[in-house]
Amino acid sequence: MRKYVTTNLKNFERPYNPEEIKLLRDRKNSPWQHFESFGMKFIGITLVLLAPLLIYDKYISKVSSESQLIAVIPILTISVGTVIYWMKKNGELDWNKKVENEIKNGKAQVLKIQTDKVFNRKQTYDLGSGFYVKISDNQTLFLQGQYFDELQYDRKFPNTDFEIVRTKLTFNELIDIKPFGQYLKPEKKLMAFTKEQFDKNEVHWDGDLLEIPIEQIK
Repeated sequence: MRKYVTTNLKNFERPYNPEEIKLLRDRKNSPWQHFESFGMKFIGITLVLLAPLLIYDKYISKVSSESQLIAVIPILTISVGTVIYWMKKNGELDWNKKVENEIKNGKAQVLKIQTDKVFNRKQTYDLGSGFYVKISDNQTLFLQGQYFDELQYDRKFPNTDFEIVRTKLTFNELIDIKPFGQYLKPEKKLMAFTKEQFDKNEVHWDGDLLEIPIEQIK
C-alpha cells in the first residue's frame, strides 16, 4: 500500500480490533473444507492416472485383477503425494497458520479518505466498479474492485468519509471497507476502458494516486 501525504488521505497502521480479528478468523478453513478440497483433488488426479490403464483394459487387452491391484496401489500413493504437494505449494495447508500469525504479529493497514466529489468509471471485464475520488485540487485516487459493488448497491459507497483496511502480512488482503460519512452520489459516469487502452496500458488500477484534478479525468 502506498504512502500518501495529503490532508484528505491518511495511511497508517494500528492493531486489529475485535471485529477485524473475527473477520480474519472467519477466513480460516474448517476441517471439512480441507477434507473436501483434498478429496476433489485426489479424485481428479487419480482418474487422470488411471485413464491409461482403463483405456488399455477396454480397447487393447484385458488386465487381470491381480495386475490392476498392483497398478492401483502406486497410483493411489502418487495421488496422495501429489495432492499434499499441490495444497502445500498453493498455501492451503498453511493458510490457517498464516491467518493466526497475521492476527498475532500483523497490524491493520488503514487508508482513511475524506472527499466531497466522486466520478464513476463503468466496469470493464469483471474488475468491479471503479471510482475516482477527489483527494485535493490536484490529486485523485482511483479505487476499483468487486468488493465495492455491494456497498454501492446499498448506497454506503461512495462515501464522504471511509476507511479501507487491509492485512500487513497475509498477501495484503482486503479485510473491510468502513463508511463513516454520508452516501456521495457520483457526479459523472465515465465510459469503460477499451481493449485498446488495456493493450497500451493506458488504464488506471486500484490504488493509483493520480496527480491530476478530478475534473480533467475523461
